[in-house]
Amino acid sequence: MFIINIKNFGYDFSHQKGEFCLKRIWDFYSVCCFSTPFLYLKDGELIKGEAGDILINTPGTVVYHGPREDAEEGFVNDWLQITGEDFEELLNKFPLPMNTAFSIGKRDFLRKYAVKISREATGNFVGKDILISNYITEMIIDIYRNVNAPEYTAAKINSIINLHNEIMLNPTKNWTLTEITEKSNYSVSRLCELYKKTYGMSPINHVMYERIEMAKRLLSSGQASVRLVSESCGFSTVNYFSKCFKNFTGITPSSYRNKK
Repeated sequence: MFIINIKNFGYDFSHQKGEFCLKRIWDFYSVCCFSTPFLYLKDGELIKGEAGDILINTPGTVVYHGPREDAEEGFVNDWLQITGEDFEELLNKFPLPMNTAFSIGKRDFLRKYAVKISREATGNFVGKDILISNYITEMIIDIYRNVNAPEYTAAKINSIINLHNEIMLNPTKNWTLTEITEKSNYSVSRLCELYKKTYGMSPINHVMYERIEMAKRLLSSGQASVRLVSESCGFSTVNYFSKCFKNFTGITPSSYRNKK
């Protein structure tokens, strides 16, 4: 799971002519989607961008976003400023053009994600960091699929995103591959292929991963026996729990608790 940090955000934001024209160097990623024509800086030259373009600036890049000469007012964009090594890892998995504008033909593409992220970031909700990371992950995959395979859109991966969230929130549930497949509307082989490509593991392995992470937290507290932790994390027997725990961590549950 990626843990991605939002530094700042905005949507449907109007920059009046004369604003935001300084060249700046930021230490974070900037992801923008423009609703109007605009200018941006590339290799020291101002380049014309069009309405619907997406522009991802990398940390340390000299950034300029400004209005076109023929603009009567300014320009309008939606934007996210993002930090964190996990975001770089996400971009490595789903590489996109950097520091150059590209189009997927949707002027308000970024807005739906910015609105969701704004709602979470400005509230005091349980699990908001996880949801924000998931929204950003979904956004990057959505952009990547529009760029590389337009037939794959966010609508087609929503079932996988929702399934991932449900597993993460309910790891102790008695999940079966049949139930997981039914929830996704994919075949077993296709689901496992897409899930692993998106999250780096199969859905069943994700269930086990979340259970082991839960077990590690309970063992670290030192308040529960190995048997109680096993039962609390949804394992059928202590022996099976110990085997799975050692496969994931390299040590037994008892050794892990004693280390803490």
